[in-house]
Amino acid sequence: MSEEISHKEIYDRLLAVEQKVEAIGENTAAVVSAFAAAHGAFQFLEFLGKLAKPLMWIGGLMTAIALAYHNLTGR
Repeated sequence: MSEEISHKEIYDRLLAVEQKVEAIGENTAAVVSAFAAAHGAFQFLEFLGKLAKPLMWIGGLMTAIALAYHNLTGR
């Protein structure tokens, strides 16, 4: 007993596969977009990390100057 598949059934299956491929493509685009956004966020955090050390040195220096002034003036 051979099972015959009509052209309409083949066409309907092809349409279903095309819809699934399009959905996968849209989901993949969303994932790629999320990774791109995360990459940008990590670049910004890396920049903040590089900026933090000099800012801590400047803050420490200003604090040392303020404490020395406070000790010298007695206020």
